[in-house]
Amino acid sequence: MKRIAPRLLLATIAAATAAHADPTITATTAPWPRTEKVEGVEILHVQKNVYLLAGAGANVTVQLGDEGPFLVDAGGIGQGARILAAVQRLSPKPIRYLVNTSADADHAGGNGAIVEASGGPRGLGGRSPNELTAGVMAVAHQNSVDRLTAGTPAFPALTGEGLPRSSVLKLPKKFYPNGEAVVATFTPAAHTDGDLVVFFRGSDVISTGDVFRTDSYPVIDPARGGTIAGELDALNDILDLVVAERNEMGGTRVVPGHGRLCNESEVIEYRNMLTIIRDRIKDMVGRKLTLAQVRAAHPTLEYDTIYGRGPEMTGDRLIEVIYNELRGPQRH
Repeated sequence: MKRIAPRLLLATIAAATAAHADPTITATTAPWPRTEKVEGVEILHVQKNVYLLAGAGANVTVQLGDEGPFLVDAGGIGQGARILAAVQRLSPKPIRYLVNTSADADHAGGNGAIVEASGGPRGLGGRSPNELTAGVMAVAHQNSVDRLTAGTPAFPALTGEGLPRSSVLKLPKKFYPNGEAVVATFTPAAHTDGDLVVFFRGSDVISTGDVFRTDSYPVIDPARGGTIAGELDALNDILDLVVAERNEMGGTRVVPGHGRLCNESEVIEYRNMLTIIRDRIKDMVGRKLTLAQVRAAHPTLEYDTIYGRGPEMTGDRLIEVIYNELRGPQRH
């Protein structure tokens, strides 16, 4: 094999780096590296014009094109500037769309900084009411908008430009940004009662929010309308959209709310894991076991080392959530 002189190799690397920094280069023409970090945020090319940003809260999905970036989620509280820096590394254009998959702080905490830096909200009530092509269209499910408006002690209410002005109820929200059909679908009563899943049809990429994640059991929140039944329905709906290439080497790519980029088999594994746990607990509920007895039987045991390490949803907490849902309200 012909050896490349060190000076020539260094010159080649420098030229490639300069090309990436050139704002005139688009995602479809730039020889973008597999991964890169900007302000501590990892940029990962998923496929076609879709990228994953990790390291500033929940995963952020970015679609690029001539109209400007389309974002799914905005990172955590105080992380908007870091997300913006990573997006601007990909494209100099202002962000045009922002979809929040839930009202969680690590998904919507960066809203205000991103919308403000991109020209404010788009449409009536924005900075330029007559400029319907300027600013950001921010979208969330109406239940999430209500929670973002109300706020919590840990995540104060969003006000002003950070609050989504367009909402989804039951019907899918359809977009056509950057020459690609994009569909945001409501997944009822899953992680919460306000979750959206976003499908980039041309790029064949699905951004799931926290109804699917690889670092934890799903954080099913009954206080916000979450259920194991809705969670399993959401995972099956995602699998209905996924098409795998031979031997899982290509096809649809799935961006989870947290964790690594996935394909069909990993979503199937996650769905099957939850189904097995649900069925074990269902059997014990049918035999009138108490919650303490179900916990003592360890129905999540072989999965806890993989998915039960996060503080939000341990195996014990998942057992409690599923048990209470399957047992239903008790008469006294």
